[in-house]
Amino acid sequence: MKGIQINSTERPVISIITACFNSETNIEQTIQSVIGQTYPNIEYIIIDGGSTDKTLDILKKYHDKITKLVSEPDSCVYDAMNKGILISTGEIIQFLNSGDYLHSQDTLEKVAKVFSDRSIYGVYGNVEIFSDSRKKTVVRGFKVTYNSLLYRRICHQALFVRRSLFNEIGLFSTTLKYSSDHEFIVKSIKRYPSNFLYLNMTLAKYRQGGMSCKMMERTKFEDLKIIRANYNWIQFLFGAFICAIVILKYKIPQILKIERYTY
Repeated sequence: MKGIQINSTERPVISIITACFNSETNIEQTIQSVIGQTYPNIEYIIIDGGSTDKTLDILKKYHDKITKLVSEPDSCVYDAMNKGILISTGEIIQFLNSGDYLHSQDTLEKVAKVFSDRSIYGVYGNVEIFSDSRKKTVVRGFKVTYNSLLYRRICHQALFVRRSLFNEIGLFSTTLKYSSDHEFIVKSIKRYPSNFLYLNMTLAKYRQGGMSCKMMERTKFEDLKIIRANYNWIQFLFGAFICAIVILKYKIPQILKIERYTY
């Protein structure tokens, strides 16, 4: 891929899709991080899973800022994200679930300029990981390749893709409950290895302790299915080894904690 030719006059519509369910604690800050952007061409879609707390009351408060709102039960977060894709009209799509935030007011401005290069199919950057119990934040991000996706992941909070990829690759699989976004990224970069650009800047923030972290063992078993379907057997063995190490990393502290309280 040659150097990026930026045409600052191009302003594609960016569809931000937020999936939420009983998110009265976090949804408002997520919304504010979107509507506070300096970039003008935003389609903001919220897919609520049929919340029973005060989430819908908060969403009504911002009804004039939300382009489309759907509130109904869904089978999983990827089902909600798929609903958002199907009703979106923007050329660029990002998924910013409840509890995630855009890093700064000009984040979308920076991303949109990069997409003025028509050869770019995806843009990803760093994420700032924070926790209520941790005073310091952690910034995570790196350039990936198809092979490095065997042991690395792009955080979807910091990923923007052209909607045409979903027409070509397909929607998120709802049979995978924790790694469907990773499967989509693997398939996309496998097909277009030179058309994804890494920006070494923080694009989003997310709260530590999401479902993929809480269900790390199941996440890694799903990763194995993805590796088996997209890589050769040598790469599969390597990926299986990495998955085993990650599972042990998360399980051993839990085991030690149980033993400590047993005696």
